[in-house]
Amino acid sequence: MTRFLSNTLAAGLLLVGGQALSAPPPAYKQEVVVAGSPFQGVHGLALDGKGHLLASNLLGQSVHSIDLSNGAVSTLVGPPLGGADDVALGPDGSIYWTGFFSGQLMRRTPEGKTRVIAKDLPGLNSLAFRRDGRLYVTQLGRGADVLSEVDPNGRKPPRKILSGHGFLNGFEFGPDDRLYGPLLMKGQVVRIDVDAGTLEPVAQGFAMPVAANFDASRENLYVLDSVLGQLVRVRVATGEKTVVAKLPTGLDNLTVGPDDQVYVSNMVDNDIHVVTPADGSIRKLVEARLSVPSGLALAPDDPDENLYVADVYALRRVGGRDGKISQTARVLSSRMTFPMHVSLGAKHVVLSSAYLAAVQVLDRTSGEVLRTIPNTNGVQGVLELADGTLLVAEGTTGRLVRVEAAEAAGSTVLTEGLEGPVGLVADTEAKEPGVYVTEVRSGRVTRVRLSDGARSTVAKGLKAPEGLARHPDGGLIVAEVGRKQLVRIDPATGRSTVIASGLRIGLPESGGFPPGYIPTGVAVGQSGTIYLSSDMESALYRFVPESAPVTGKAQP
Repeated sequence: MTRFLSNTLAAGLLLVGGQALSAPPPAYKQEVVVAGSPFQGVHGLALDGKGHLLASNLLGQSVHSIDLSNGAVSTLVGPPLGGADDVALGPDGSIYWTGFFSGQLMRRTPEGKTRVIAKDLPGLNSLAFRRDGRLYVTQLGRGADVLSEVDPNGRKPPRKILSGHGFLNGFEFGPDDRLYGPLLMKGQVVRIDVDAGTLEPVAQGFAMPVAANFDASRENLYVLDSVLGQLVRVRVATGEKTVVAKLPTGLDNLTVGPDDQVYVSNMVDNDIHVVTPADGSIRKLVEARLSVPSGLALAPDDPDENLYVADVYALRRVGGRDGKISQTARVLSSRMTFPMHVSLGAKHVVLSSAYLAAVQVLDRTSGEVLRTIPNTNGVQGVLELADGTLLVAEGTTGRLVRVEAAEAAGSTVLTEGLEGPVGLVADTEAKEPGVYVTEVRSGRVTRVRLSDGARSTVAKGLKAPEGLARHPDGGLIVAEVGRKQLVRIDPATGRSTVIASGLRIGLPESGGFPPGYIPTGVAVGQSGTIYLSSDMESALYRFVPESAPVTGKAQP
């Protein structure tokens, strides 16, 4: 079947109920709103010495190779094995990478054989080889703050060296065989004797240092400050600091070439820059426009159909008609926590994040974070009702929780027993107000009555339904991720009709996330145009009814 329904397809395809709808839906034309990227937030970097840059892609679960001559990106290891926060090259040419969510250390030999070297290391983050071939890794977050030595061949268990030191991130061994790296929580760059298990400061006064590597002389460190967006040169002997270049905030990692070219990854902008320290010049090696687009929302009364995009590392506004992007907030440099879902209330933007286990309420005008509500139960979709009450779908527990507008009032369980709830959309104008929920595990769309939590099945037989939105005609638009398609469901009959198929949606689920992983977002404008996020492509698409074309030109 083609990627979208052709204008000759009159009646649609039925998945539930077995009968045609009384009025066939329109045919849709698929268009690009924002073009994609090879990454879903790029992180660790390493040079292979053969004209290529290795790059790790944590949420995209892949390891990539980038041709330094032209920026072309190829995939070395795809999902699910390639979930890498950092990457390094071993003495024999093997590639090693750390699985932050999986807790696994992986190795790919020059012959292409991939296997697990170590496991059960939650928050596995950075890694580096010593000159003698010994391998060291850190665990950072997810309840861990540990530096360990790991057998590169996986024959011996990891040996803990330090713990509770303040989140040691991207590091490198110096000419003195000491480990040099930043402590995120202390704003320091330190030197660690891995044999004695001791550390001492080298430089201080950073906002959030995230990575440090030596220059060719081995006398200076280049340090990234993620919050300030700075590349800083530190003279090791004195701790003297010099800002070499100013970059966008959200910097994640770096590596330095033999010619002192510094390659810098930015997870928020999903791109890689090359900095020439001699003159501070900056050029892009790999560009992107979105990072990890997931949840979508737009105001039903907005004629321009401006979308709020939960881009995991940022909250962005995207013009649905022209694809122009404006920044609303970026992680690390703001109080916002890695948004994966977004919904709109009359005065608020509500975000939820399974990544950092929180729900946040933002002022819709100023963007100020008004309230942060921790939730470690795999929070997925979230809605704000007219009275300020929040409804939160807990993907891990299968509950729909009501969080009162008054913080002191706490929360109550509206219903439980849902099988991987992900998407939510309100049905509050009905005689008995309720909310529709997609259940990614059961393949159902369920309606939950707000008065008592009673549940009724609207549609079943779907495969991994995630994103959910209400069409102006009352129909439900669902991203059916398991079949890579977009469907319309009649809430009165449960009948389902395919709008588009063959879509690039649905990364494999990853450990540490609730059912649904990175949700595929759906939103519908008053024109009837349907918007869809693609996690696999880091892109944004629209599906325009052929009877009502969208004006404006999308951005490449």
